[in-house]
Amino acid sequence: MASRMILRAATRAAKVSRAEFANILRQQTIRSNVRAFSAFPVVAAKHAGGKVSKKDKRGPISPRDELVSILNDELSFETTQAKEEESASGLMEIIDAHGFELIDVPDVDNVTLKKTIDDGTEILVKFVPSDVNSYSGESPYGEEEFSEEFENEKDLEEGEELDEEFNEGYLPTKIYITKPGKGTVVIDANSEPDNLAIEQVTFFKDSAVALSDDTLAEQTRKSVYWGPPFQNLDHRLQDAYYSYLESVGLDGEISEFISSYSKVKENLLYRKSLEDVKNFFES
Repeated sequence: MASRMILRAATRAAKVSRAEFANILRQQTIRSNVRAFSAFPVVAAKHAGGKVSKKDKRGPISPRDELVSILNDELSFETTQAKEEESASGLMEIIDAHGFELIDVPDVDNVTLKKTIDDGTEILVKFVPSDVNSYSGESPYGEEEFSEEFENEKDLEEGEELDEEFNEGYLPTKIYITKPGKGTVVIDANSEPDNLAIEQVTFFKDSAVALSDDTLAEQTRKSVYWGPPFQNLDHRLQDAYYSYLESVGLDGEISEFISSYSKVKENLLYRKSLEDVKNFFES
């Protein structure tokens, strides 16, 4: 979630250069401090050693009223963003073409895709829309990485757009392939804008252990041998896994759906949260 919130700051502009995004990241702490004093403009100016002009003077405003006002602004912006994303999506066509059913419960931060293929094998794909991550960790760049990447990069040019995959990040995705009475294969993967990257493949003889969310099943899963990291497997085996996934409809288009739909869903959840908090403070 933290990563998506930082990326959201970058997407407020139509196009963001690396230099511009670097400046956004540099000012995160500063902006937080400014917001803390924003309800007291005169006091903040005096602490900063500045002068307050007549134009800056205004009647007293309570911190609550300012919070409600800013919540309204944020809600308005996010609503506009949602309309732009949803109008260009056409996402359900992808699901229909690949034979998946979309299971999406309102106000719940998880989504499931489901299908059953000809031999009776059931396939579930689960992801949490707010779980999008950057390839560099919790924030796109740590302080040291930030300095090395942005300040020492000689070929940095004003107006250069952020790399597409950096902009999008990846979304952890779990794929459950179940044959009745024969167990479940669980594939941990990362959904990128146009690619599904496998991280781990694990077999569970008891499908209930693989699929259940209860505490006992979770404890049992921890004791199961998870196997080596996927990238350590023989390349032929890696290719065979990817070929199988494509054969059952789990290809780059599904990964694109997951990436795009997660944005729409997370925006919806965020707007609902903003609305709830705004109503709380207004009441």
